Amino acid sequence: MMRSFGRKLVAIAMVFIFSGAVWAQQKDEPIKLESTLVLVDAIALSRKTNTVVGDLKRDDFRIEEDSKRQEITHFSREELPLSVVLLVDISQSMNPIIDELQRTALEALGRLKPEDKVALMVFANKSRLVSDLTTQHESIAEKLGNLWNESGNVGYATFINLAIYNAARYLRAKTEPTERRAIVMITDDVDTNCANLGPTRDAVERELFETGTTLCAITVGAEGAGRKAVRAGVTAAVAIASPGLGAAIIASRLLHRFSPTRGSAKHYAERTGGVAVNAKRDEVAVHFAGLLELLRTRYTFGYAPADTARDGRFRAIKVTVSDKAKKEKGDMRILARRGYYIRKEFDPRTYRVKSN
Repeated sequence: MMRSFGRKLVAIAMVFIFSGAVWAQQKDEPIKLESTLVLVDAIALSRKTNTVVGDLKRDDFRIEEDSKRQEITHFSREELPLSVVLLVDISQSMNPIIDELQRTALEALGRLKPEDKVALMVFANKSRLVSDLTTQHESIAEKLGNLWNESGNVGYATFINLAIYNAARYLRAKTEPTERRAIVMITDDVDTNCANLGPTRDAVERELFETGTTLCAITVGAEGAGRKAVRAGVTAAVAIASPGLGAAIIASRLLHRFSPTRGSAKHYAERTGGVAVNAKRDEVAVHFAGLLELLRTRYTFGYAPADTARDGRFRAIKVTVSDKAKKEKGDMRILARRGYYIRKEFDPRTYRVKSN
């Protein structure tokens, strides 16, 4: 039954997750379908052990849209292909973390299916696509291993909202309707965008909802003495080479000390059904592999909502498990995105990465 899920999606002509329309070739003209299929990914975690519950069935789940029960018409696990943007914070504070990630990237990426695609994007106060979506996972590992030569100049600050927004827009432009979309971000989760440049949190959240993108994150905890020393050394070196730039960095950090923006990763993860984990330097690789495993094995549901008006309104989604499932498997918490927008059609030709 699970293997037939992908074939069923093809049979219904690959209906786009949110828009209610797809491009199909018929007399060289695009056609619109009258039905809408909403796809929802979810993770079921045992509240007692905090481990994945992986043997649930369709009847074990309940889905509501705007508090109205929905009929689950499609159900699978590990069936649909996955497209992941690996979004790496390369601001100065992250140097030791990236070194750790580089050593184990290939092994972690090996947990994905051969048909799953990965792209690599880096960011500081700008974003840059280092590698396009590819099934050649070893090439992503190679790019990570040579990241400092590949990344170019993306600045010195950390603009987290802008980076997530760009990654979500990239997935919107470059993926197919039946692909599951995810961003795996590795960052210290400290946004130094004191001037509030770029997209707002609401704009980023909407982009994630519109694209059906799940955000997972590995956040490095509070700075230890070693990392503080590294940052101080970098600032001193820059100040010697360029006093003006050194002063700007120091001023930015002082402003950030009194008015930091923290917790963006956790916020977006909770809203989109992802996971944000805190990690020490030597734990990054393990958590990276674990997040990829979680994304690969999520449950996927499909339902056709009664209200398909393309009015731009937010539709709230709630996924729960049945009382019977709780009795048999124990109490669970479900990680799933909290809603979606029915949006206007997107023309990939208009896509571009914004830098500020």
